[in-house]
Parts: sequence; C-alpha cells; structure tokens
Amino acid sequence: MTPFMVRVAELVGADVDDEPSEPLRYRTRPSTGMPVNVGADRHVAVRSLCEQLLCEANAVLDDSDDHMGLFDEVADGELAFSVTYRNRAVRVSTRFEDGVAYGRLVGDGVPPGPASELAGPEEVADLLLLLLTEAGLPHHPVSL
Repeated sequence: MTPFMVRVAELVGADVDDEPSEPLRYRTRPSTGMPVNVGADRHVAVRSLCEQLLCEANAVLDDSDDHMGLFDEVADGELAFSVTYRNRAVRVSTRFEDGVAYGRLVGDGVPPGPASELAGPEEVADLLLLLLTEAGLPHHPVSL
C-alpha cells in the first residue's frame, strides 16, 4: 500500500469518536495570473495527481457504491475537473484569458472569499482526505 492508501485506511478504520491527532489542512494561495503554458502545466499536474490519489483511495474504500468520483469539464477558455464524494464536491479550474492563466478552487470546505488556488500539487492529498472526512467516512473494514 502507498502512504496515501495507509492514510485513507487509517481514517476509514478509525473509531467514530476518535479525534484526529492533527486537523487536516491544505494550503491555498491567492489566484494570480501566470503564463498560459505554466497554468496549463500546473493544471495537468494537479489533475493527474488527483486522479492517481483518487484511484488509491477508491482501492481502499470497501464499498464500490461509496467511491470518489472525478469529472472533467472542458469549456471555451477553461480546463476544469470536479472531485465528488457522497454529497460533497470540490472543483479545480484554470481559466485562460488574454494570454494569462488563472487557477481557481471552489466547493465544499473551501473558504469563501477572493479567488484562490491550491498552493501546489503537494496539497492534493490533504484536499482529498478533507473531502472524505467532511462527507462522513464509512467506518468499516477496508480492502487491504
């Protein structure tokens, strides 16, 4: 099992009354314009890592009806994808306008306010774990 799969298994296997030793957090930064090629590369890196980690989480979650989902969206001037789990969702997008790319993160668990984006691909794991815990993880044996 990968380190991320172990983290998911620990969360799923935890007693409902257990308090996590450290609260789950992911870092964001204010959304600022960047060159289109940098924005596109960044979006693809975050999306690819998200897909990998989502597959790892789903391998651990025992019930196939209780898996996370990933949905790509393509619109004029924008790349986006949403990750869902139960009744919760987050959306990661990159908008391209006048030769500039802007990242944006919106959804459940994302504080309201000025536009923000993930601080980097390394934040994807904690974002997914937070989505799982806020939606109410099933507490049952996991697939190992």
